[in-house]
Amino acid sequence: MNIRRFLDFFSHPATLILPFLLMVLVHQASGAVKFETDSLRLAIGENGRLCSLVDKRDNVEYAVTVPPCPVATVYRGGHSVPTTEGPFATVVGRWVYQGGSHFDATRVRRQDDKLLIEFGEANVKATYRIRSTGDYVAFELLGVEGDPIDRIEFLRLNICRLPMLGQWVNLAYDDRFGICLCGGNPRTNIEMLPQERHVQMTAAAEAAVGFAGATAVLFGCRDPKNRFLDAMDKVERDFHLPSGATFRRSPIQRFSYLWASRPDPQNIDQYIHWAKLGGFRMILFSYRAFSKSAGHFEWNDRFPNGMADLKRVTDAIRAAGLKTGLHIHYSKAEKKDLYVSPVPDDRLHTVRTFTLTGDVTADVKTLHVREDPAGCTLDKDRRLLKLGKELIEYENYNSHAPFQFTGCRRGHLGTQAAAHAAGTRLALLNVDTWPIFIRLDQNTDIQDEVAHRLAEIYRQTGPYDMVYFDGAEDVHEPFWYHTAASQYRVFRLLDPPPPVCEAAHYTHFSWHMISRANAYDNVAAIEGMKDFCRLMPCPTAAARTMDFSRIDFGWLGRFGRKKQGCAGPDIYEYIASRAATWDCPISLSAAVEDFKSNPRAEDCLAAIKIWEDARLGNHLSDDQRRILRNVAPGDARYVSCFEQRGIYENCVNNRNLDESQRRILADRREHHLFINEAGHYELVEIEEMAGVAQDTVKVFLFRRAGKLSDCYALVWAVEGELRLRVPVSTLVAMRPFGSKLLCVSTGGSSELVVGPRTYLLLGDVSSARARQLLRETQVVR
Repeated sequence: MNIRRFLDFFSHPATLILPFLLMVLVHQASGAVKFETDSLRLAIGENGRLCSLVDKRDNVEYAVTVPPCPVATVYRGGHSVPTTEGPFATVVGRWVYQGGSHFDATRVRRQDDKLLIEFGEANVKATYRIRSTGDYVAFELLGVEGDPIDRIEFLRLNICRLPMLGQWVNLAYDDRFGICLCGGNPRTNIEMLPQERHVQMTAAAEAAVGFAGATAVLFGCRDPKNRFLDAMDKVERDFHLPSGATFRRSPIQRFSYLWASRPDPQNIDQYIHWAKLGGFRMILFSYRAFSKSAGHFEWNDRFPNGMADLKRVTDAIRAAGLKTGLHIHYSKAEKKDLYVSPVPDDRLHTVRTFTLTGDVTADVKTLHVREDPAGCTLDKDRRLLKLGKELIEYENYNSHAPFQFTGCRRGHLGTQAAAHAAGTRLALLNVDTWPIFIRLDQNTDIQDEVAHRLAEIYRQTGPYDMVYFDGAEDVHEPFWYHTAASQYRVFRLLDPPPPVCEAAHYTHFSWHMISRANAYDNVAAIEGMKDFCRLMPCPTAAARTMDFSRIDFGWLGRFGRKKQGCAGPDIYEYIASRAATWDCPISLSAAVEDFKSNPRAEDCLAAIKIWEDARLGNHLSDDQRRILRNVAPGDARYVSCFEQRGIYENCVNNRNLDESQRRILADRREHHLFINEAGHYELVEIEEMAGVAQDTVKVFLFRRAGKLSDCYALVWAVEGELRLRVPVSTLVAMRPFGSKLLCVSTGGSSELVVGPRTYLLLGDVSSARARQLLRETQVVR
């Protein structure tokens, strides 16, 4: 070890945390079971406690052994529950095991390629197969013997907390070294639990999914910022996983997209036109554009020739030099789909079952049941029972004996009302929180049927460059498993696999498929879209970089003229600028009518395009990206799609915001990018000035780094064109920057016509004087 590496060793966080444990570790490891790769060495004590986890090259200890860390734990008699409350509790927070008992490992032995771990008090023994290479150590759970259990955490590691935590892929690292514990298949539940001084990495299996085959893969990685994807690529190849590492290297990961709301063979050329004006390299559309419903995906009236019409659309996109994306709902069927009506499929998921206590005729409005219906949903359009091949909508229920469902609407959704005998079972269907859908039972083959239909559309009208897996949260327990498994049941049939996938929700195994993280349903009003960007995608983008992933700074809407108006170019520029900070794409959802109704549509698209061209052309320096950054490392965190409405409402009402959110909101800076007179990209900080010309124009002031004495204004008319009188006799107007417009000087003022974005050079004036001049600016009628 040379002097520099020796000094680095003693300044490393892991070394600082554990100096007093070195003698203890040596003693513990002497009789330990050991596993090695080229980069790390893991030692487990015969008593089932973690002894050591060492970077072999620099001899840095990463294991945290105080308090003692059992390497495996089994659970029985309880159940997993979400740590948060509310309609999206199942996907927003962590799940924890409550009730029952847990038992830590008491003895560990190795026999050739087998590892045996005993849990003495539980009367349980787990057998593993060990697969060790120079790149990784894999722990495959072969089986669990003894008394029954619900869950086994078959590998648990407490390691020192490093500066960067990729909680999605389960990687802790710094500039020098990283440690990853990943799942070798969808049946393995991988989690990271950060603590103040250490992080716990866990690989678990559950009885509800099956113990045998669950696999944890442990590997170390030197220079992880540059070499982690190489290391993961080896794991993915050896374990036949989707190629998440390869997908993340695709240049298409950086492409933004236009979500064409209602494309068809007749109007696709218009969407292509608008996409190019916005610098979008991809057009995405939803299955809802061409099909009647999720489930069977029958063709709608706008695609009378079915597959041939959709192929005309995708061929036109590709012929224009653009990439093609597809948005799907895949884990649920619409109520109007053939899976639901007129004969409901038995493979729709149900959440509770009941038993009729007496015979009922086809017209009875009250159903008497044996079981207490307390807790059944009373949400509008979600109160749906399945009784044989009949669907019944109930109005309420009686949770005191005699138990009843009341106000029943028989033969609901076009099903046939019928008589049913006492003892017949009826079930509460799992109606989605978006109640036009009913969720599929993932323990049946209905998900595979849906996947094959989607794959056939994909194959015949592709290739596609992106798929958005929407409604990923709309599965049943165990959520950690079915979220990724339902995605995988579709993904594995997509040929060729799309290099870009996004999803509304994702769990650990999803990392290998969902190569770009989620977008957001922008719930903000126009005036709140910038704050929405600050609080949702910005901290998430900062966090997802630690998982070697980008997010989607979308879905942006509010483009067309609605009752509340439409967003202007400053809003889209702000969001594009913050996306550029982390080299992330944006997405815009709009219909042809929206483009035509926005008076500043071309300005909005131009604002997006210049950022897209600069970002993809690598014209933004690292220093410029740092200037644009508005989230400190300590404020980086994953904000799920399902938190967005609550957080935004807190922002609007200025309540229940935490200190991190307040720090992010305190940064009100905005920036503008333009091509200057020399033909180069130039970045400036801008500041809005409200109230100019009775708010008929939008105005932003800025100064340039090389000409700080001169004050500029970026101006555009909110509607149409206006003639402005500015009290500056030497006013220079430009559109685009560097190309002068006609200004008429009259009596110490200048008059000009302003419509699209226009640059005004106000001259060598103070900011206070510039504001005064603009306050005196008038509209010439």
